[in-house]
Amino acid sequence: MKGRWQGLVWVMTILALIVALMLLLDPGEEPKVARTDYPVSRYSHDDDGRIWFLRDGEGHHLVEGADPETFEPVPGDSGKGYFYSGLARDREHFYVDGHRKPEVNPDTVHYLGRHYYRTDERVYYRNTLLDGADAANIGIRHGDYAQDGQRLYYQGRWIPGADVSSLDEVAVTERTPADFHYLKDAGRVYYRGKVVEGAVPGSFTVIRVEGDTWGNHYGYDGQRYFFKDKVLPDRVADTDQTLVPDRFRLLLADKEFGWHLLFYQGDTVYYHQPFTNAVKVLCQRDSSAPMAALGQGLYRDDRHLYFAWVEWDWNRQSRGGGRGLQGWSSGLAVVPDVDPDQFRFIEKARYRWSGHTLRGDVYEADGQRFFRLNHKGPGSYQAALMGFDENGELRHLRHDSRCGAYTESPNRSSFLNDLKGAVKWMIDRGS
Repeated sequence: MKGRWQGLVWVMTILALIVALMLLLDPGEEPKVARTDYPVSRYSHDDDGRIWFLRDGEGHHLVEGADPETFEPVPGDSGKGYFYSGLARDREHFYVDGHRKPEVNPDTVHYLGRHYYRTDERVYYRNTLLDGADAANIGIRHGDYAQDGQRLYYQGRWIPGADVSSLDEVAVTERTPADFHYLKDAGRVYYRGKVVEGAVPGSFTVIRVEGDTWGNHYGYDGQRYFFKDKVLPDRVADTDQTLVPDRFRLLLADKEFGWHLLFYQGDTVYYHQPFTNAVKVLCQRDSSAPMAALGQGLYRDDRHLYFAWVEWDWNRQSRGGGRGLQGWSSGLAVVPDVDPDQFRFIEKARYRWSGHTLRGDVYEADGQRFFRLNHKGPGSYQAALMGFDENGELRHLRHDSRCGAYTESPNRSSFLNDLKGAVKWMIDRGS
């Protein structure tokens, strides 16, 4: 009993110290700034003339020593949207992301785009000096890549061994933000400056992942699938099962109807776990026939009609409680008592459901009607197919979790994660 009380005292002491330090280091209210004076630049000023820079996830930070009379941001990239430069100058100094860069003469800077700039005989990406770059010939190649005719760089880092003479963009089925991370030459494919080992440049294609906001980028070279710069493993996690390139096929790449990418081989459906780059078993079918896509998240084989579903786990108390997003579930469900050969399109329609307007396609099979959504519906649950009740109202089709996978968010709220975040915050504020 004495040991338990001593442990409790230690925990309370640590928590008290954390609270005290947070109060001590608390910078107070966010500064009141007029951001309209420096539009789309992340630079702003307050009523006292001080200059501030807005950093991702950190708020406004004071730009030390900036002269408000002559201060001006360097214009960013324009075109299809806007890409801010993060650069600025005043009469005497040059600034990068809110930090003064004393070795750079502001009068010599020529902005190249995508955070790259040239000054005299040197080239920089933000604060990074490009090693060995030829300033007279440097240019933006694609995304955050730059080259000078001899060397290739990604975000200012030199990529040894790149064949600059054969650089080209990788193939895409449709333009997505993922394209800007990839580039290729005659012998290699690059992802964010890293070599995608084993990828065949001539046949490499970026896979479009519908509804992706998490940056989980995938590619395929006709034989193997790749996740970012890694090849997907050729063995199923926790088994001795081998994945055969010619038979292992992509089924679902759609974050609207499944957080995990789904694949199949024979009668087995798999999912990819992006945090560990592992392929795992989702479930098994009672058929080994090929699967065909009938629409977004809707599939068939020779026996069944299937629909994909996804659920966002918000504050599930049984998994630790806390606030915010706890994780994601993905799955594949069979529509019972439906012959896929009888499934046919009737009309396009829209319905009011849970206070929202849902648009999609109406289908019919074996005396039943179904509704396939073509945009994201309300709530934390999303399925590619819905049904109708006896009153003609939309309803969710039944599914269970036997053909599903759950992944916890690495940022899920918990006591330990909150404690780690508090400690990190204190270290960052004190440094």
